[in-house]
Amino acid sequence: MAKPLVQFITKEDGCSLCDDAFAELESARDYVEFDLEIEKIRPGDALWERFWDKIPVILIDGNVAFQHRTTRDALIRKLKARRSWKFWK
Repeated sequence: MAKPLVQFITKEDGCSLCDDAFAELESARDYVEFDLEIEKIRPGDALWERFWDKIPVILIDGNVAFQHRTTRDALIRKLKARRSWKFWK
């Protein structure tokens, strides 16, 4: 099975919640493999319209997995169990 794709959506100029979430992502990489794409968005971007009030947002294989906050352990659980997820929108 291919590695999961994790998309980290953050503001172009960053934020403290984004910094915390990114640290948790980096820590999770010590326990589970995944590909990571970082999307830095700003007003006017298509992703901005969808996510500006939910940042940071973490998508796993295109599905919203976390908004605002996460932990390393929560990321690891979702990444390891990704075949049987039920995501909220």
